[in-house]
Amino acid sequence: MDLLPKVFRTEGNIAEFDPSKIFESILKETGMSETDAKHITELVVRRIISSGIKFLSGPHIREIVCSILSEQHFENERKLYTRIGMPLMDYEEILKRESSNELKKWINPERINHWSANQLAEEYTHLRILNNEESKAHLFGDIHINGLCYFDLRPFTQIWDPRLLLISGFPPIDYLREKVKQKPPNTLTSTLSHFSKWLGMVQAEFYGNQGFNLITIFLAPYITNLSEEKIKQEIRKLIYEINLLPIITGREIPSISLSSSISVLESYSKVPAINPNGIINNIYEDYGEQCFKLFKALICVFKELSQKNINYLSPNLQIIVDNKFFEEVNQSYLKFWDDINAFNDFSFINFCLNTCYKRNLEKSSENNLKNFGVLQNISLNLPRYAYISRDEGKFLELLNSKVILSSEILVKKYQIIKERLKLKQLPCCGSLINKEPLFKLENQDLSISLVGLNESVKFLTNFEIHEHSDAIKLSMRILNELNKICVELTENHDKNFIISENLSRKAIKRFTKLDLKHFPKEVKLLFNNQNYKYTNSIHFRNNVELDLFKRIEIQGDFHQFIQNGAIEYISLNDLKENNLSIQEFINIISKKSKISSVNFYP
Repeated sequence: MDLLPKVFRTEGNIAEFDPSKIFESILKETGMSETDAKHITELVVRRIISSGIKFLSGPHIREIVCSILSEQHFENERKLYTRIGMPLMDYEEILKRESSNELKKWINPERINHWSANQLAEEYTHLRILNNEESKAHLFGDIHINGLCYFDLRPFTQIWDPRLLLISGFPPIDYLREKVKQKPPNTLTSTLSHFSKWLGMVQAEFYGNQGFNLITIFLAPYITNLSEEKIKQEIRKLIYEINLLPIITGREIPSISLSSSISVLESYSKVPAINPNGIINNIYEDYGEQCFKLFKALICVFKELSQKNINYLSPNLQIIVDNKFFEEVNQSYLKFWDDINAFNDFSFINFCLNTCYKRNLEKSSENNLKNFGVLQNISLNLPRYAYISRDEGKFLELLNSKVILSSEILVKKYQIIKERLKLKQLPCCGSLINKEPLFKLENQDLSISLVGLNESVKFLTNFEIHEHSDAIKLSMRILNELNKICVELTENHDKNFIISENLSRKAIKRFTKLDLKHFPKEVKLLFNNQNYKYTNSIHFRNNVELDLFKRIEIQGDFHQFIQNGAIEYISLNDLKENNLSIQEFINIISKKSKISSVNFYP
């Protein structure tokens, strides 16, 4: 009678049990000494014999080896030897889910494969990329690594300079020139078609938001001699095609942003203009009339969609307000404020301030293309640090240690993407356009964001941010400390560390849920409400009663420390209660506040 069973191999054949293969595998994958590997192999063979197992497979043997490695206290070696994947029951639960008519909840084969692969990638990151301290910090809820399932492969967000498509055609990749590349677009129709195709194509290499900058400036030369109705028709088509991307790709596409200006920004006025067929002719200052015409058409289309209650998921329209904005509106577009009032959701970017976003755009105006974005973001659980430390000094020490820990993870991400580019595993990002890298790693930000500034300050001072000057002062000290650490990290690593607005709803939910479990008394001291969620980033608690002007004054002071995505959300009802029009409020925001950007909602 054979003491050892046959082994069913994954490639489909049956083999004799061979202990030497286990020994060689342990040596190769864990780096153990031959003596230790031999001892583990002997224990595995004994267990198989004593158990009387009749069936063995590669995964089964690996589970037995991992169990014995743990029993023998070889924990690091167990991590290295672990097989990653997902339980059969978890996979079957996905297969049994009923799909929905709501686009975000669609279930199809592509999404099922995507979810399964995500779990594998997330396990790989915990086991092979992060060390024990880093992995535990995420799992326990001290920090949240956004998009952990993409950590080993993809950058986060990217804002594209439209000129890369205008001058090079689609796709703007040199090595495809003789294969599938189209010539530079010669009409507005072909230009916007290239835009939507590019967004769909590059989303395979990113996991966060995408966008195009200043489309009203760069597309101005393409609308000469076009009627307003024709322009609006093409914009509608672009919005339609962007919203089709989840259906075409089979998976959810994050939000897409389009920034626009009513006139040619001063920093772009003397820049050579790209015309149809990629021809350089005139400067953008010569297309001021077309820029305005396109801006007006853009506003009209978004107004039309809002009035018809058409529920488009994307794109998000961002309107740049500079020093000339009000003059242009008052002279040429008196209906602008009425039109914008009909929007459901819109944002203004304050270019009267010297923001990080403005500086990035001005760098790209100097006759060179510049795409920029966030390589990776990590969110900090500020309330947790307050519960543990219980006083300001210890809180700032703990904050410092968590930021340093996060920076080490971010540097790992930088090195990973550098390696992916070297191996050409990011074919779009790693390609060249006119002998220049399309995706420049040095232009990407390493982002640290925060959750629950309001709750952490309340725990340490007994006041929410809006309730007392002590809470405001502590908030400023926390943000100043964060900013100081990021400046030091930037100098020490020669990489751009920034503070961002937190973009992850998942981080807020995770932190609140985990803290309710591990710090129930502390959380309930703050707010005795089971449905309560931490406030995002630097914001006040929802529905807080606070004078509107005091609110924008405090938030404006906070915005100075947030280099990416700082935004204040304003309800149109708040404006009505203060007898303010959007026009009056934007005038105040741009000329008398430090608010970087503002989003209005019904």
